[in-house]
Amino acid sequence: MDVETIAAWLAAGEDSHTEFKEKYSSRVIESLVAFANTAGGRVLIGVNDRGQVVGLSDAARAVESVLSACREAVSAPLTPVVKVVQLPTGTIVVAQVKATGRMHAKSRSVFVRHGRQTRRGSSEEIRLLTLRETPEAYETSPCPGAAWRDLDEVALRKYFSARAPGALEQPGLTLTTIAIGQKFAVRHGDGATPTVAGCVLFAGHPEWQQPTWRVTALRFSGIQITDPIVDRLDSEGPALRAIEQAESFLRRNLRVARLLVDRGTHFEEQDVPEYPLAAAHEAVANAVAHRDYASPSQVFVRLYDDRLEIQNPGGLLAGVTLEQVLAGGESRRRNPVIAEVLRQMGKMTTVGRGLALIRQEMARLGSQPLEFASEPQHFRVTLPSRHVRLRSPAGQTTQPMT
Repeated sequence: MDVETIAAWLAAGEDSHTEFKEKYSSRVIESLVAFANTAGGRVLIGVNDRGQVVGLSDAARAVESVLSACREAVSAPLTPVVKVVQLPTGTIVVAQVKATGRMHAKSRSVFVRHGRQTRRGSSEEIRLLTLRETPEAYETSPCPGAAWRDLDEVALRKYFSARAPGALEQPGLTLTTIAIGQKFAVRHGDGATPTVAGCVLFAGHPEWQQPTWRVTALRFSGIQITDPIVDRLDSEGPALRAIEQAESFLRRNLRVARLLVDRGTHFEEQDVPEYPLAAAHEAVANAVAHRDYASPSQVFVRLYDDRLEIQNPGGLLAGVTLEQVLAGGESRRRNPVIAEVLRQMGKMTTVGRGLALIRQEMARLGSQPLEFASEPQHFRVTLPSRHVRLRSPAGQTTQPMT
């Protein structure tokens, strides 16, 4: 946190990530709570609304007050980074927090940040923040705007017949009652309404209820998002079909390098794929299974000349670290119903092994290490192309993977 950075914040003025306060008060804590609930930010104490430094006479006391209030007056407690900064025009205190993925409240009031304003959250905003605490609840809640007729009963019967042969022939058991028991639907009057999980897995066209539940796959001619798009897929249908459509997209777009390898006594042709298909497929399935279905965004598969990016809405759950996920065995899932059904359908590995297996497959191919980006709004895995590391000996060609 250098003087130049702070000078830039002062010059830019208050915004969705920056708040100025002349002195410490409870409003400082409200803003920190709002930043933690939204997208992170900082409060500069000792600065007026116009971005002019007025300074603090007792900066140490302001630091102590911030840390104490964030620990004792905020639920769940916050641990901001608080620094005393000496500027030419006076001493200020900078308190910063990141978006935590949890819901925080001060004196039982939930605050959010909207532009330059810190305000109490609306009932809808609080509902969405609550889902951060218990994200598993969303997939078993009624799917907005959906009715039982939106489900594919043939697909449901096929699934139940495979999982529990003869169950549909048992007295008193109907397709509806079994679907309710499996959390694919909830009772509604004399009938049933599909849950989010039910629509994602078994609706004929879940994208009609929520267009952002699609998988969008893009093949770029180049290495930047502004380069020409030469192939595109917008998936249609339930999760299993969306994953299969994305797999087909990758199969027709991933390349194979054909190399001549010197074996000493002879030259031998060797095919080197750009990416291991097993790793690419696992990454797509993980993105579909673990995405935040409450988010107004979608899964993106972006294939560039030098890398493959798979991005899904929703970062890691609160309390789960990237290190834990990469080590394998982490069992907490945002969508346990969806993930389990996809596992049963053969589209995912055993719980907690997905990223570890992707990394293993990439290492086996000799690729560069995977890259991960986990933010509150999204999770992205980047697979570097094996071809970037290949030299171009005479006779090398590339062709689509078949």
